[in-house]
Amino acid sequence: MTTEALECQLPNTSRCTRVTIHPSLVASYHQPPMTAPFENQVRIEYVRVPMRDGVELCAKITRPEAAGSFPAIMEYNPYRRLRKPLPDYGDEYPPSVPYLAERGYAVVQFDVRGTGNSGGFTTDIYNDEERQDAYDMVGWIADQPWCSGNVGMIGKSYSAVVQWQVAVENPPALKAIIVRSANDDVYTEWVYPGGCLRPYMFDSYSANMNTWNLAPPDPDVVGEQWETLWQERLENSAPWGIGYISNPLQGPYWQDRSLSADYGRVKCAVMVVGGWSDCYPTALLRAFEKLQCPKKALVGPWGHWYGEEPVAVPGPRVDTRPIYHRWFDHWLKDIDNGVMDEPPVTLFVRRYSPPAARMALEEPGEWRSENEWPLARRQDRLLYLGEASLDESAGDADDRDEFPYLAGSGISSGIHWGGGIMPWGTPIDQRLDDANCVAYTSAPLEEDIEVTGTPIAKLYVSSTARVAYFRVKLIDVAPDGTAKLVRYGGLNATHRQSHAQPEPLVPGDVYELDVPLKTMSYVFERGHRLRVSIAGADFQNAWPVGEPGVHSIHRGGDHASHIVLPVIPRQSPAVPPSSLQQLSPADPEKLPKSTEYSITQDMAEQTATLRLGVETGDANNRLQLKSAFTVDNRSPATAVLEAAGHCRIRRAEFDVEIHSEEQTRSDAESFHHTVQVRITRDGKLYFEKDWSVVIPRELN
Repeated sequence: MTTEALECQLPNTSRCTRVTIHPSLVASYHQPPMTAPFENQVRIEYVRVPMRDGVELCAKITRPEAAGSFPAIMEYNPYRRLRKPLPDYGDEYPPSVPYLAERGYAVVQFDVRGTGNSGGFTTDIYNDEERQDAYDMVGWIADQPWCSGNVGMIGKSYSAVVQWQVAVENPPALKAIIVRSANDDVYTEWVYPGGCLRPYMFDSYSANMNTWNLAPPDPDVVGEQWETLWQERLENSAPWGIGYISNPLQGPYWQDRSLSADYGRVKCAVMVVGGWSDCYPTALLRAFEKLQCPKKALVGPWGHWYGEEPVAVPGPRVDTRPIYHRWFDHWLKDIDNGVMDEPPVTLFVRRYSPPAARMALEEPGEWRSENEWPLARRQDRLLYLGEASLDESAGDADDRDEFPYLAGSGISSGIHWGGGIMPWGTPIDQRLDDANCVAYTSAPLEEDIEVTGTPIAKLYVSSTARVAYFRVKLIDVAPDGTAKLVRYGGLNATHRQSHAQPEPLVPGDVYELDVPLKTMSYVFERGHRLRVSIAGADFQNAWPVGEPGVHSIHRGGDHASHIVLPVIPRQSPAVPPSSLQQLSPADPEKLPKSTEYSITQDMAEQTATLRLGVETGDANNRLQLKSAFTVDNRSPATAVLEAAGHCRIRRAEFDVEIHSEEQTRSDAESFHHTVQVRITRDGKLYFEKDWSVVIPRELN
């Protein structure tokens, strides 16, 4: 092989006609088998693939070195994953890549345009160009001489949502996908749950992506063109947060990025995989229920991780790679391995463990398979809000409980977010929030109660304000009084009819609200008590609404507020789980470390401030994030979130530091969002730019 780049002529298609391979980036790996002897030695190569508009995307191909054609599996994200092989090949991310390649698959990973080592630029999440690129890449892969023509997709989080967007377009070569930790509605499940902005979008995610999206490509991967690609990126990219803040209502912007309007269009086989400790079990199981294609579901106890990752908490960790292997063998290799004859749903049924600010390495519970979702044998159990009690029947007389709206409520809630960088910030003992909510508690349970499904709080509410938010928590109270948050949900009451057209409240009028809680599978144990608590804010997870007020929960008579629990009868038929390979607990030394997670309350000023900090990476790829979010009980419209991101990337060609500072603040009339980026190269200023946007408040 010469030192010059090779130009490989590909079949002439409307998508791509040429790919360039740099010989210095082609590596052959002879890795010892990971679990069993397989004949496939693996080859890794980096290629650049022109899209229909001429922009070249960087792809990493991990495939058997042997001659022949193989089914292919595609993975796609904007997180700068495509780098030269790590010293330990078995640590390649995601963990299924080498595993599947050794078993006869070509795994193709590529960077979203404008990110990582791809060309072009990015101005928004899940944009039209990204979706078109993904569709075209499926066709390009299928046309390669090393591909059998059958293509699957796999991916977590961002690269899981992209799979929905490709699957609804049904490219002919796409036969099966594995969707891990994805929302089906970007508005309600990620950015504006319950109609209120999620602070995580700006205290962590936006600050992170502001730095990474403006970072240079890696010269070790793209060669001498790295600076040309970087200049185009700097001149044209825009912060993703502008799109979030500029679209506060459900509409075409969000619907165009979501599966929720298109379930019936998906024709390929779908496996959904999620975790009860993640943000998206509701979205994944709702998608599973509504899809009309061949499908399976696996839900474990985990957070935002693959079950086999060394940092997958809470456990038990499970090696899901053999599960993926069987799935793709059936759909891409046409092997009749019985995978579709087994129960379609496997889930982990959780039990009580004491609350802690960090995710536990292991949680108690058991695995079980099911023949359908939702479970046909469930029986809805209604518990009515009484005088500080949860009762089997409603009271006869109309009554109500009043509480003031305090923007700083929710100090014990933890952070319910959408990414895997922070395994701390889980809910602590809920008694810390007792003074800021109304609570209703059952008598001690006489027997275990399993709740598997989606609880719904049906509330009758009123307020002195035109805008009001209601946060509902379902809590497990242990015999010693410890209160563990099990599930939660929230709703901006002006969105009671529609997230697209909010309607103000008439002060004093009573409204009926349906507040769905996160989907769950959990056993409340004998001797424990159930508690429902309701507050007007949860500031770690929902931007405070803009009007002060006093809220009322109505109960009894014609306004019998209650919660509906999908209860599974005791000793009801259950299916033993399919074979699962359990792994040792996560290694706490490998978990990301926080530099700060604190909440301070200023009693004189009546403010609460959440501070977050994180550092990750190594000397050559370092990321630091810091943020402070302050809310004001006296003036809830006034909230300020300041975040800073700093990344440093060092290569032989450069030492680049990217500093991003952003501020998101609200007042009674508007949201204000500003971003400042400053980049140095070898210690000297190289680039700087500011962005700013002001958006009117929309009853939020």
